[in-house]
Amino acid sequence: MKVDVLVDAFRARFDAEPEVVARAPGRVNLLGAHVDYSEGQVLPAAIDRAVWVAARRVPGAETRLAALDLGEEAVFLAAAPEPPVAERAGPFSWVDYPRGLAWALRQRGIDVPPIEAVFGGDLPIGAGVSSSAALEMAFLVAWERLAGFELSGAERAQVGRTVENEYVGVQSGIMDQFASVHGREGHALLLDCRSLEHELIPTPDDLVFLVADTGVRRALASGAGFNDRKSECFDAADLLRPHLPGLSTLRDLEPADFERLQHVLKPPLDGRARHVMTECRRVLDGAEALRRGDLDRLGDLMGQSHRSSRDDYGVSIEELDVLQEAAAGADGCYGARLTGAGFGGCVTAITSKAAADQVRLQTAAVFERRFGSRPEIHACRVGDGAGVVEAG
Repeated sequence: MKVDVLVDAFRARFDAEPEVVARAPGRVNLLGAHVDYSEGQVLPAAIDRAVWVAARRVPGAETRLAALDLGEEAVFLAAAPEPPVAERAGPFSWVDYPRGLAWALRQRGIDVPPIEAVFGGDLPIGAGVSSSAALEMAFLVAWERLAGFELSGAERAQVGRTVENEYVGVQSGIMDQFASVHGREGHALLLDCRSLEHELIPTPDDLVFLVADTGVRRALASGAGFNDRKSECFDAADLLRPHLPGLSTLRDLEPADFERLQHVLKPPLDGRARHVMTECRRVLDGAEALRRGDLDRLGDLMGQSHRSSRDDYGVSIEELDVLQEAAAGADGCYGARLTGAGFGGCVTAITSKAAADQVRLQTAAVFERRFGSRPEIHACRVGDGAGVVEAG
């Protein structure tokens, strides 16, 4: 999205000039599926697709928002946002992300002023590239500038996680917001979700992410499925802990201990534990492969991750499997795996700039033959993290 388009939309809607324009990117996750809430390691990268917010402070009490891409508007009281989604009647809506942000900041003793804002972007909604985290971080950066406070990157990510966990009701980890804030162009991000220690790892200049969209959407805010997986991981850890007193989460599980104690875990908990254990090791192996510039090895690990997500973690669907196999088998593709929470959404494939068009065509053709519809496939590059684009 061009900034001037957003600014023009703001002027048309509010007959005023915005005081700030902020952006926050989506992310792809190369490795580390469903391990952030078990405090594991993950390997995401911010992408060059984002959410942009144009905003200004206003007198009175009402915050007025316009969602440019959806053609919808919403009003709420920033000083007294409604209670969390689970505690009230009425459907979940996109406005619950900025409204939840005002609520989460109040929990930290930060009152945000009422604003008028228009937002839009080029992130596919609900596709697994963290459009919700990008929306949260873009509004947070804008509110910081307008209200005169500044949080650290880790604090921003923690506020966003509070919105997801406590306001919206999705029991996700901290990866999405952390990647949106700390991403840097030309780098992937190795993040330890327990300590929040992180390392920026350079990526090849011609690396391209192809985000292939199944078109199947699942509302994570409903909680089913996603929240079940988190509960299953915690249940498995609880069963193992009497035998492994040093185990805090499944991230701490070692292969020898898993083999010795697998009988303690009945299906599907044994598969959930095996996935988290092996996925954390794939992340570290993938980070080392990326440091060496070995994209073939990274791609092989992505394929292993997809199969583990499908077989042990149970978050894939037929459309995702077909897309992953088609992309991974295309000429010039290093590897592919489902991205995001699964249950629908997208597959991310890695390739070179030179091979991207061919991989895209081959992948789309296979999917269309199987399902009769042509998938949208978005080409993305590694992008920068959240920040102010321009300010008045």
